[in-house]
Amino acid sequence: MYYIVLIISILVVCSYICNVIYNYILLNKKTLQKRIYKSPLKGNMKHKDSKYEFISVLKKSGFFLSLLLLVSACQVEDFDLSGIVGSKAPDFTLSTTVGDQVHLFDYKDKVIVLYFFGNNCPHCIAEGPVIESELINPYVNRNDIIVLGLDYWNGDPDLVRKFRQITGLTIPLLLDAGNVATNYKTTYNRIVIIDKSLNIVFSGTQSAVNDLPAVKEKLDMLLAN
Repeated sequence: MYYIVLIISILVVCSYICNVIYNYILLNKKTLQKRIYKSPLKGNMKHKDSKYEFISVLKKSGFFLSLLLLVSACQVEDFDLSGIVGSKAPDFTLSTTVGDQVHLFDYKDKVIVLYFFGNNCPHCIAEGPVIESELINPYVNRNDIIVLGLDYWNGDPDLVRKFRQITGLTIPLLLDAGNVATNYKTTYNRIVIIDKSLNIVFSGTQSAVNDLPAVKEKLDMLLAN
């Protein structure tokens, strides 16, 4: 559904730009035809005005298209999650912002929560403090659970450190996790839960904050055993 809306939006913008170009060409044609009845100076001024108007419209159209693509980049993508829950968690090794290596299987016998984020996504930045207060803090004194943050947008360490500073997240934040998200059939602003046997038992289908009630219910059930 996301891609359909994006494609339709781009087609609408392109259609608008094409219409502007057509009207500009038509206007120029009419202007040239009328120049024999008008003074050269007046005709040139009209031609110059239409040219500036055309450039102005193109700039506005380009800005609108850029804004559309920027907003689309921060929207939630649709993924086929069939088959991922119940399967073994794909292994990975990623680096933290300070250069430490984190190996998923080092946390065997713990419940593992993966929080996929985009380092500059407004939704992730706005919801980060909620993740900290409602998902991380309640389990901070337990030694049978680990929460890891994974940067889906593959940002450099400075961008991820800035994300930590803005959101106040205290969990390890791992770099270059785009391929890991692909292996888990998920995207950014999502939560995945892995049980103590390294089976995937939960994969979020909506924003992380909206999934928190279901996530906490699943965690409480796993940690009660």
